[in-house]
Amino acid sequence: MRYVRDMMSLRVFVALLLTATAGEAAAQTMAFGCPAAGTTFIFDSGTKVVSRGQDGVDCKMDTVDGAPFKMRALLIPNPGPDGSDTSTFLATLKPERLWPLSVGKKVEARLTTPQGNWSYILQVAEYEQRSGPRGALVDTFVIELNEQGPDDFRSRSRWWISPAEKYMIRFDATNSKQVSNRAVVTEIKR
Repeated sequence: MRYVRDMMSLRVFVALLLTATAGEAAAQTMAFGCPAAGTTFIFDSGTKVVSRGQDGVDCKMDTVDGAPFKMRALLIPNPGPDGSDTSTFLATLKPERLWPLSVGKKVEARLTTPQGNWSYILQVAEYEQRSGPRGALVDTFVIELNEQGPDDFRSRSRWWISPAEKYMIRFDATNSKQVSNRAVVTEIKR
């Protein structure tokens, strides 16, 4: 009788373990999708960005009191924040190849310009909880872009993409010329 009870306990334990592991694994993949139209993301700089829907692998966005732009694969805006055309970069890197997101997935690309050769490695570096809007812990995929260019130029950009929000809650970038940039979402309005 004890043997039967022990075997039943073991089966229950294994079933619970498999259920917990399956849920954890499922939480660590993310299919592509854009935030719901009308969702507003407010950054620590005061900038407000409003989602306007999806167009293929682009999220249509508007900067409040600014120009519309598209965010390719939730990562790269076109036009860029400085108004630059990022079409060539997007066509080379094809960040949409990273989707669906899962830790370890990687995209590599090379680009030759009149200024020299560039190489890029874009990868899903990890899955972590990060402090998000109003201090709440948010599950995120950490996407990292390492870039190398002429004259020993190097840069590293990182996005924290929230599966729940279908948008980044943080962005950091630094480069070998001592230039850095950061953007943190402090509030989300629906």
